[in-house]
Amino acid sequence: MPPWPGRPASGPVTAVAQLLGAGVVTTALARDVLPDDLPYLAGVAGPFGSEAAAALLRDCDTLLLAGAEDLDPAVLPGPGRCRIVTVDPEPDDCPLDSRVPAVRVTGDVTAALTALVPLLHRAADRGRRDRVEQTVRAWRAEGETRAHRYFGTSVNPRSVVAELSRRLPDRAVVVTDSGTALDWWTRHLRLRGGMRSLLSGHLGLPGAAVPYAVAARFAAPDRPVIALVGDGALQGGGMNELITVRRHLDRLAGLPPLVFCVLNNGDLNRLTWQRRAAAGDPLIPLSAEVPALPYAEWARLAGLPAVRCDRPRHVASVWADVLAGRGPLLLEFVVDGETPPDWAAGVSAEGPRPAPLRRPRPLAGLRRASG
Repeated sequence: MPPWPGRPASGPVTAVAQLLGAGVVTTALARDVLPDDLPYLAGVAGPFGSEAAAALLRDCDTLLLAGAEDLDPAVLPGPGRCRIVTVDPEPDDCPLDSRVPAVRVTGDVTAALTALVPLLHRAADRGRRDRVEQTVRAWRAEGETRAHRYFGTSVNPRSVVAELSRRLPDRAVVVTDSGTALDWWTRHLRLRGGMRSLLSGHLGLPGAAVPYAVAARFAAPDRPVIALVGDGALQGGGMNELITVRRHLDRLAGLPPLVFCVLNNGDLNRLTWQRRAAAGDPLIPLSAEVPALPYAEWARLAGLPAVRCDRPRHVASVWADVLAGRGPLLLEFVVDGETPPDWAAGVSAEGPRPAPLRRPRPLAGLRRASG
């Protein structure tokens, strides 16, 4: 089977950013376009995205949207706040209303950016880049701090993804659902070059992580695959897909790990935090409880290997053991549903947000580089 295609636009994107001294953000679908160790990569832009990305977009005066069909226009600066250039394979791919002033280029994203690079002049003032990198460092350091907190005996869901990130095998594929699993995937996962990420477009398909992970396993049998799954999403359809995995267990057993990581908080947690954020009240009780179910025990009854972790200090060692194995496995973490995502931190006492950038100067931002 041929390998998954790479991301050819990543080269010209980094060339544009280096010449202009610009910062870069991605959309959720483009998480794997660039490795997260780039010091000027400010994370995922979106209504539930990175605070560093939001600050970068808020303060820019020139924005390059490359292959941005999954962009939510709500994250853009207000009308007249910045100049916009778009590059899209088809005219209908552009997410901006036709009435929004912009220079619109239609064509292959990689080819267009490659042609653009020789026309750019290197920015002499690198102060803007320094401020972008400082903001990114502060945002990442804050994430590390939050991932190490826990209260009582519950596992901090941030730590689940942070500890996974530290141990990701080379060429791993990481899949996420669109609940709070997406928040921790966005905030604490750091992908290296050659890794891939998957989720449903426009976050429109709750419960996609398990079937996407199964598809990834069959499409790329030589890659480790890890799915981050909410308990509500698993009950909503993922458990049926695990029966498919059980059916093919003999075929999958000798392949690299296929891990279904279930975040068990007993709630449709994204809906609860949206309600709390709207009300400005962290004490609103769970909004959409899901039936209690011992997921690891269920997986074992279905004939699948399974591990359960409910102790904060065991998260790292459990991930190390699981990722050293082979074949499918369900990994259940009993996590704290009272841990707020970054976008809901305003209704909690979890800590300050990164400071905004200052003194805006010309900036190019990447949304999604396709091709």
